[in-house]
Amino acid sequence: MYNRLVLLFFVIVTAASCRKTEYTTIAEPAYLRVFNNLDYNITVDTKDVPQPFLTMLIDPELDADGVPVKAATVGDFLDKRAKWARPYPDAVSTVIYQTEYPGSAKVLAGPILNGYDLSSWAQVPSGKHRIMFYSRPFSTVPFFDLPKDLRKLVMIDTTVNFGQREVYTMHILEKKFSTKEAGIYIRQEDFVKRPFSDSMVYVNFYNLSSEGFSQNAVFKDKKYNQRLLDTMNVYSTLNYVNKFEGFSPIEGHKGNLMGRVIRSQSPEVQPYYSFPLFPDTIPNRIYTGRTGQLFTFLSPEYTYATNPFIQYMGESNGRFSELAVLPEKVIYESAYQMQADLLTGMVVTVRSGAYFNRSFSTVNTIEYVNGKFFLTTIQRKYEPPVY
Repeated sequence: MYNRLVLLFFVIVTAASCRKTEYTTIAEPAYLRVFNNLDYNITVDTKDVPQPFLTMLIDPELDADGVPVKAATVGDFLDKRAKWARPYPDAVSTVIYQTEYPGSAKVLAGPILNGYDLSSWAQVPSGKHRIMFYSRPFSTVPFFDLPKDLRKLVMIDTTVNFGQREVYTMHILEKKFSTKEAGIYIRQEDFVKRPFSDSMVYVNFYNLSSEGFSQNAVFKDKKYNQRLLDTMNVYSTLNYVNKFEGFSPIEGHKGNLMGRVIRSQSPEVQPYYSFPLFPDTIPNRIYTGRTGQLFTFLSPEYTYATNPFIQYMGESNGRFSELAVLPEKVIYESAYQMQADLLTGMVVTVRSGAYFNRSFSTVNTIEYVNGKFFLTTIQRKYEPPVY
């Protein structure tokens, strides 16, 4: 008996030591990130419209009844997006509902490409693919484990051609405010090909609202100045941030014109604008405290200097609004606020090398979609911490 156990142990160990481990690779990938910009607007008119809790299928296989039974790539439990898309995924997250794809899904992530961290993008095969989005029930049951009748609500069915080693941001958007029809928007990003400076922070702007939104939308929370006209100019102000005193503008960086923002769902990349990573003007000093960014949106008939509007002092009917990007909740009255990096807003401040905190420039995209602002921050490569 003893000899048989020894022999069995030897066979198991030998088999385990000879087992071949195969790692999934994609020879010529593209890089894909997906945001669900649809919202839950349940009214008498929309109560029968499929709710925008989605499953994405790339290259699905359908049965004889047209119901999907499997797919090459699955992005399940895709809920509405978060205000801030962080520059890196949460590797230890166990959440089921996802605010983006790939989110916390265990996928083959994008690499460091030309100095930019693409770990928030998923690798997908390049070439032509069929992509379908389905409305699914609010549950924790995976899509293909749902009953057949709950795998039939197709919201989008399209074909996309991904280029090799190109970077794509995909949005599910409302196309027309009057019909609430969902559509797909795919932007081929070019930040990985630009010679951006390490000492500057970059940002571009999009208004991806549905056609007719600005003219017809009713805002539920009744805050002033949340509406944007279809054509606006945007100005930037860089600030020191104090938790109790709010924003203090940095000299030389108040109300600087960046450019024009035009409502459009055409996928062209919009111009990038920049501001200094370290804007402090005091000689021989780099400010290491908290900073934040303020963006003022004005109708082209006004300038920052001639702006007659004040937040919470009357509705401008879309001619004025402000977005404050904050490191923490501070006292500042603006139509829109969001928290980003805990210390420096749109700048990434993180432990690096032997330093407890170092600040690094980023590339950012600000998108206004049907009365909400969203920020995506892309991280630059930096030296990992040494403990």
